[in-house]
Amino acid sequence: MNAIRHSMFLARRHLLHHRQRSALLIAALFIVGFLPIGVENLVQAGERALRARGEATPLVAGAPGAPIDLVLSALYFRSPPDRELRTDEIETLVEGELARVLPLVLGDRVLDVPLVGSDPGYLDFRGLECVTGRSHAAAGECVVGAAVAAREGVEVGDRITTEPREFFDLAGAYPLRMEVVGVLGESDGPDDDAVFTGLATAWIVRGLAHGHDDLEAADDAELVMGRTEDDAIIASAKVREFVEITDDNRASFHFHAPPGELPVTAAIVIPNDAKAGTILLGRADVGRLPLQLVDAATIVDRLLVEVFRVRRILMGVLAVVGFATLLLVGVVVALSIRMRSLEIETMHLIGCGPGRVPLILVTEVLLVLAIAAMLAFIAGGLVVPMLSGAERLILG
Repeated sequence: MNAIRHSMFLARRHLLHHRQRSALLIAALFIVGFLPIGVENLVQAGERALRARGEATPLVAGAPGAPIDLVLSALYFRSPPDRELRTDEIETLVEGELARVLPLVLGDRVLDVPLVGSDPGYLDFRGLECVTGRSHAAAGECVVGAAVAAREGVEVGDRITTEPREFFDLAGAYPLRMEVVGVLGESDGPDDDAVFTGLATAWIVRGLAHGHDDLEAADDAELVMGRTEDDAIIASAKVREFVEITDDNRASFHFHAPPGELPVTAAIVIPNDAKAGTILLGRADVGRLPLQLVDAATIVDRLLVEVFRVRRILMGVLAVVGFATLLLVGVVVALSIRMRSLEIETMHLIGCGPGRVPLILVTEVLLVLAIAAMLAFIAGGLVVPMLSGAERLILG
């Protein structure tokens, strides 16, 4: 026992005396241990979050195309698919009252986060509640996710403006200034990094509806150039579509297309029961529905297969890098022992037994390994709490 205690003391003193070399060895071994631990923890946290989001979403409907793109768009508000549905196609899902449908209109952004158009039922479906204010009800109103509110300092009563759809399209839709009527509580999911509004507002942002200035009540003289002999108003070029919806002009907004032709990016379909879900999937499979209907959990499982394949490749690369690093550390330790030949000879001269010197050297190596391993496990466990949205990191 005394031999081990003395070896620990001498090994610790040697490592402290050669601080720089000891720190480099610990850093190299830390990286070798931290990378696979961190990657594994991140992938596992992302897998749990992806599965939970998929299992909480029964079915997803959209235009025919890549199912993974459709599910990622509906669950994580990523870039919408190239094709979209019309509202009358979505309505075929509610025939027979087999399910409840929550349409989503995506593709626009505000405050550098997705603008999600849906009805307030989406917030209830996800269990999202406003910690301040209320849910959106009228056109031009919106609620913001918890992360957006915290990051941007947005509060109820503030006004936020959507990002232009086309910077160089002067004839296109103007950005819309919306009123924040609610701030959502934290959900630890993609809903925290989004802004939610009604379907009508989302269509207005796309330029599918507009209102007109009331020139009779206009208080800006530059809006009116004059009047004709029969008292008709001659408007100036300053007249434009409204960029803000208020109580005064809300009634002037009208859509350019029939209600059944308005676009829907995707829809979350909530069957009444398992039998209703099976019936709907069967109708979609045989072509009786003019859309694609997929089980979100099944598509997420398919996506995770690809994620695990990438993880195996990455782990293989890390294993090669780790082996090379360990080999290099071994060479450094061997050279260090060779350079300490005079020191080792002195130990023998002052009475160290034949087994004591190897014990001291092994203790030094074990101390370095233990410190590096401890730091790697601590850092690997902290990587997921420090990086919010593990599944979004995996999805890029």
